[in-house]
Amino acid sequence: MGVAVVGITAALSLGACGGSDVTAARLDNAIAPTFANLYARQQALIGKSLPAAPQSSASCHRSGRDAPQTGAGADWICQLLLQVGTSLTQYTYELTVQATGCYTADGPPALVGQVTLTTPAGGTRVNPLFAFDGCFDSW
Repeated sequence: MGVAVVGITAALSLGACGGSDVTAARLDNAIAPTFANLYARQQALIGKSLPAAPQSSASCHRSGRDAPQTGAGADWICQLLLQVGTSLTQYTYELTVQATGCYTADGPPALVGQVTLTTPAGGTRVNPLFAFDGCFDSW
């Protein structure tokens, strides 16, 4: 019985290695709501109220010309479209995606600001949009 359990466990483990669980669609679905939530947090930190909850959509792809559109790597690019009320803004983030489904996104300082923000009270806080980490359920 012990041998059967070991065999089944090994087969399941090897089956998980057969294909990549990191796909553009999974990354799109993970980063869009994270970005919208962090945008709302950033605006609250700088004392701005939002007319409506921000909504975001994402379109992610590998940056290499012939790169497969799956798998871990430091060459992912995500175009994020943020809608707040009637205003639409597009952001481009460079991502490093791990095989575990976790990623680090680096934002464009010209649009998201520098690494720190100044609060209305004059304090300094980390800008949540400058760079952020997230994960999706990859296993």
